Amino acid sequence: MVSANELADALDAARVAARAEYRQAVVALAGREAAKDAGPDRAPADVDRLHHARTRVIALDAAWDELSQMIDEGAPLIGD
Repeated sequence: MVSANELADALDAARVAARAEYRQAVVALAGREAAKDAGPDRAPADVDRLHHARTRVIALDAAWDELSQMIDEGAPLIGD
């Protein structure tokens, strides 16, 4: 059986990993943009990786908030 603390710890670890992925995506995007020509024909920024990573951070933060509220309310959790 998984305890509330184990669930919270697992989500917290996922949040840390997602934030690290997001930071890497930010640096990668900045590096690609810095390497581009500054002229009027500059290609649009490729933000797909950045967008995906940021969406993951937002989703995991929302899940963390919801789980914390459920724990605080004493709601039944799977495995409890």
